[in-house]
Amino acid sequence: MEPIEIHVRLSPDDEVLALRARVAELEAQAEAARAERDRLEYKYRCESLINTELIDLCKREGVPFREALTRRPW
Repeated sequence: MEPIEIHVRLSPDDEVLALRARVAELEAQAEAARAERDRLEYKYRCESLINTELIDLCKREGVPFREALTRRPW
């Protein structure tokens, strides 16, 4: 018996193409959300450093400030 030779060609159908496009869209949204999170974390970190410096300056110079600034709200 002779071996059988089979040639197969696969091509993505419309559903696969649509799903790939949706995955790419979701990945782009996730990347945008990560970039926004990173930006907001940086702003929060900068604000926290500034507040800490201001509190230290107020303490050193004897300027009264709200005691609540030294505690976390959570």
